[in-house]
Amino acid sequence: MSGTGPAFVRAKGQGATMAVWRRYLVKETTGRLVELPARLFDRADDGTAPIPGFAGRCLDVVAAVLVGERGTPPRIAEVAFTKLYFDQSGYVDAGMRDRMIRLMLQSGTDREGRSDAHHALEREFGWTPAPAELSAVLFQLDPDPTAGGARTLH
Repeated sequence: MSGTGPAFVRAKGQGATMAVWRRYLVKETTGRLVELPARLFDRADDGTAPIPGFAGRCLDVVAAVLVGERGTPPRIAEVAFTKLYFDQSGYVDAGMRDRMIRLMLQSGTDREGRSDAHHALEREFGWTPAPAELSAVLFQLDPDPTAGGARTLH
């Protein structure tokens, strides 16, 4: 795993300790997926260090959460395909992040996905991977899915 190490959490009432990792992949203009270490993302997001190569850009990003028990391979718990906006200095654009949060809150009660807020959220902050991209993402996050529990694509 790249970025920072896992966070260890203990489920309430459970004896097992789970490790939780965050991983980010950035889709380059060539379509290639490259790892963005979580610590670099965190620093650009909290305003402590920019990523100059991302300045003024909107990037397609894969944000993933992986979990696993100590001594076992991690497995994919969640994957999101999102657009991430950077300001002219290379920090995560706070105004666009605030807009995304507002749209999420406004569309949160829209269970059928028909509101203007829901459509704006999908259009401005989401992207849909092609089947080959989805396969590449899953392989990069978990090259041996049978080691941590099989998953299938339909």
